[in-house]
Amino acid sequence: MSYRNLIVHSVLFVLMLGCHNQPPSVPIIFGPQRGRPNDTLVFSVISVDREGDSVAYLFEWNNQSSSGWTEWFPQGVEIVRQFSFADTGSFFLRAKARDRQHESGWSESLNVTVRWYVPSVPRKPAGPDTVVVGDNVTFYSSALHPLNELVAIQFCWSDTVDVWSDYVLPGTIVAKRHVFTMEGEFEVRCRAKDKKGYLSEWSAPETVLVQSGQTR
Repeated sequence: MSYRNLIVHSVLFVLMLGCHNQPPSVPIIFGPQRGRPNDTLVFSVISVDREGDSVAYLFEWNNQSSSGWTEWFPQGVEIVRQFSFADTGSFFLRAKARDRQHESGWSESLNVTVRWYVPSVPRKPAGPDTVVVGDNVTFYSSALHPLNELVAIQFCWSDTVDVWSDYVLPGTIVAKRHVFTMEGEFEVRCRAKDKKGYLSEWSAPETVLVQSGQTR
């Protein structure tokens, strides 16, 4: 075989390799990494096929197939799947894609922790440490949420427990006004709840000295 023919055959071989059907790309998974038992958790996955073939997906939780291969989808289109877990624990989600001829490798695992998440303990209420009986004073606090859910805050004034605030974004400062009607030393605390009714523990107390205000 001449040198020229060798070059031609080499080029044809490379072109033939390029014409072979290639597997879809390894999928990329997006979704929450925290949830409660029986919550509906929404995940999305996407894979690209260089030949433009339709792709199907196989999801696996902790190395066990969830429900077999999905139906066919256009490549490069993000698809959504919902899962829920009856028990607490750590779960690892991974996926792979296939076209009509080949399968991709497995994606990186997404770790999902399922437990009974509640709002964080609110910050210790901020407000005056000395007030006068009958004064209308304001205290402030805020709370976070591990699932980024809305929270409401309730203040306890030692002598009374106030109504819940409106629901606000986690981290939002909530202000509450109160009138102390007697002298003494009082502890102001607060707690948080989310829309599903899960409660935090009470915050650390802010001590308030309430005086009569009379000149002695």
